[in-house]
Amino acid sequence: MKHSARNPGRLQPMNRILEGRRPDSYKPERVPAALSIVYRSTQREVSTEAMEDMKPYIVKHDELKLIGIPCISLQDMSGKYRHAKEALLSSAKHLPSVKNPSVHYGIWPKASTQQQSDMHAYILCVEVDSFEDVPEWYFRTTLPPQTCVVVPNRDGDFDAASQAVEHYLSEARLETGADDRKYIICERYSYEKEGFSRYSLPIHSGLED
Repeated sequence: MKHSARNPGRLQPMNRILEGRRPDSYKPERVPAALSIVYRSTQREVSTEAMEDMKPYIVKHDELKLIGIPCISLQDMSGKYRHAKEALLSSAKHLPSVKNPSVHYGIWPKASTQQQSDMHAYILCVEVDSFEDVPEWYFRTTLPPQTCVVVPNRDGDFDAASQAVEHYLSEARLETGADDRKYIICERYSYEKEGFSRYSLPIHSGLED
């Protein structure tokens, strides 16, 4: 399955939901469209340690081991997200395998049930070196290597980022897809650095070697 920016969707990052800017925007029927969003890149690979606000980058991830807390059902999703965030921030710092407790990844399962309100899932995660000594009640998954386009926005201006993505993809002709992946990174929160960042689906066509 291939995607481009021609149908970007309008899902909001969780921080905007908590601020009450558009509480009705997180709807299950919009999830598949939102997965097609990709962001304008600078045609250079960069470290996620030095990302500037509203400047798009191509980011390469090696295999990612993630542990997290699922938020299931759209009912009171903002409250579930808040509890997951607080739980991760307080508990992850005590787990030696966690790489950075202040960096959270929001992921979605690639599943048809995402369109069902009662079964929709959003999982807030942190990266770990290994699953050893991780309490059994944490969700855990391993994501294969991927290259994504990422744009940070301290204000959570989702629409502005989406417009930049659409413009770039129409020029660069990058193609993305979930392929056979079980989970998709939709966003990242780096609380000590750039704040909220939106992720594209993995890029699999159009990048120069």
